[in-house]
Amino acid sequence: MGDGGRARPDGSGLAAPDPAGGSLISRLPIPDGTAEAEVRMTVRLTASGGTYTEFLQATPDSRTGGPGGGTHVALEMQDPQLDGNGHCTANFALLQSAAGVTTLVSLFQHSCRNGMVMRLAVHGAVALVWPDTATPVEFSIAGPGAGRPGIGAYGTPAGNAITEVQLGLIDRTAPPAIDKQHLGASAFRNRIDVQWRPVEDDAAGTGIAAYWIARDGLYLMRTTATMFQDLTVKPGETHTYAIAAVDQHYNFSRPVTFAVSTPKPQDAPLPGILPNIPKIPARLK
Repeated sequence: MGDGGRARPDGSGLAAPDPAGGSLISRLPIPDGTAEAEVRMTVRLTASGGTYTEFLQATPDSRTGGPGGGTHVALEMQDPQLDGNGHCTANFALLQSAAGVTTLVSLFQHSCRNGMVMRLAVHGAVALVWPDTATPVEFSIAGPGAGRPGIGAYGTPAGNAITEVQLGLIDRTAPPAIDKQHLGASAFRNRIDVQWRPVEDDAAGTGIAAYWIARDGLYLMRTTATMFQDLTVKPGETHTYAIAAVDQHYNFSRPVTFAVSTPKPQDAPLPGILPNIPKIPARLK
């Protein structure tokens, strides 16, 4: 890895006490020939302070400390604060920089901890962010990009460091579709309940992150459960739903679609298994 700035890698990790900090950017090309990858790092936090950064599509001069520089997509944990009760919070910033001109894509607050794992991946024009969470949050970014993955830090207090880094390829295999033979719905006058069997990703996959649900062609919600309730329906309505499994690297399964009608005011509730599933569209957005 190339060293940009005043970062100090040693046997205990990467630390950068200097306010300008520095970075380590990989010198090796991504094996699949693209600039899309995932970087995962573990952070040791024994004191408040410091900034800890993951880079993707980065040029060798990329850094966020001091005046900054380079071209990159970056996820930063900024100034984590530990209190006397063991709680930790920090600001997380998703940044995109072109030749030193930086755009803030998103800024949010999240919990932190000693030994936490931060993950950043880019797949097409989507950045995926895991701030020590099991499932990612996605953000639209400008793409396609070039460059390589890396890490960086600045202003780190004694004892804090990036202790482990893993670089990986993007999973490009879509998960299997939901089994329409084991998908059922119950229709009530003001509610529709739907449930299905969980989808298992392939052995080499990244795992299922969530299920995305559309109603009448428009995004409705997502869930990590294998069921949902639509509480916005009215008596005598018919709605068409589409459900797709989405993996951790933002690959969508073929969606399964079905129509459900709520009872008219004089009708009784209609629980039961769905009738024949209509034709499946090409993709759920």
